[in-house]
Amino acid sequence: MKTLIALLCIAFTLPVFAKTVTATGDTLDSTENEIRQLVKKEGGLSYKIIQARVGNNKVRIMARIIS
Repeated sequence: MKTLIALLCIAFTLPVFAKTVTATGDTLDSTENEIRQLVKKEGGLSYKIIQARVGNNKVRIMARIIS
């Protein structure tokens, strides 16, 4: 039991860094297409949009790469 607790403590203290990509464009479609290209370039299989903003006639999308 002590070993299990020690392993869990180590696992939860290790840094986990999710790789993200960000794109800015004029339309939602063009910006999401840029996200797709960036994910493909980074070797990701898919992505999850974690933030999208529209303002000043621009669209900004941030997505997490799923390997």
